[in-house]
Amino acid sequence: MSSLYSVLKGDFTPRILRRYVLIEALVFWGLIFIAWMLYPRENRYSIMTHTFSFLGSFESKHSPRWWWIFSIAMTFWGTANVPLVLYAHRRFATISKWGARVGAGLFLVGCVGIVLIAIFPDARGTVIGNWEWTEIHEKAAVAVAAGFILGILWHGALLLKDLLFCRGDSIFQHRKFTGPYLFWGTVTGIAAYYLISWEFIYADMKAAAAASGVRIGSSWSEALNTRYSFPLWENVVIYTFFAFLVWFMLVLPNELPGNHSKRSAPN
Repeated sequence: MSSLYSVLKGDFTPRILRRYVLIEALVFWGLIFIAWMLYPRENRYSIMTHTFSFLGSFESKHSPRWWWIFSIAMTFWGTANVPLVLYAHRRFATISKWGARVGAGLFLVGCVGIVLIAIFPDARGTVIGNWEWTEIHEKAAVAVAAGFILGILWHGALLLKDLLFCRGDSIFQHRKFTGPYLFWGTVTGIAAYYLISWEFIYADMKAAAAASGVRIGSSWSEALNTRYSFPLWENVVIYTFFAFLVWFMLVLPNELPGNHSKRSAPN
């Protein structure tokens, strides 16, 4: 029971941490795989045309029978991330207590957003007053993106501060973070490049079509099945973020000041 409590509060040993993230990955992606396998074949799910959330949409054109599997997966992922956030918080508190609180707060906003995505599927129909399921879902998705993107950048800034001002007594091995940040930054940058580029390309297409009297589809539909497809890059960014988070947690220092050293955490 005490070991379970330790895990819930993010007090991991190196071996338990590795087991935890492995189990988290197997359960989450296992459920996502099942949701994908049970997605109706006639609806033809593809990352080129379907967002990640469409696996959990109960609309008839998506997965009206098995949508709830995606909701279970997202609820699990959002809650399973909380002990990892607490684990990271205690380590970043050795750099800055208030900075670590801000970083943990941003990550927790992302975790709450993931759970809300599970609770409010991307589907039509009113759920609260005049609010539709998809409207709340979209706001939850914004919370996920804002919380985790800002959280990743904030923790990167704390690491940079530690590298520049730690005076040799840091518990962090800063070079270990180069890999996950380079990986995440590269993929996210490529995604942003294509999605932003498409806005200009589509504007030119629309202007040319209007000049010739031809009607074209929406920005969303015209980009599908191309390298500018939003669903494509949304899926890729989600896979990348999951990998980043696992990698990031695994390269954090396990020992804290007071275990083998007497360094105190600055305010």
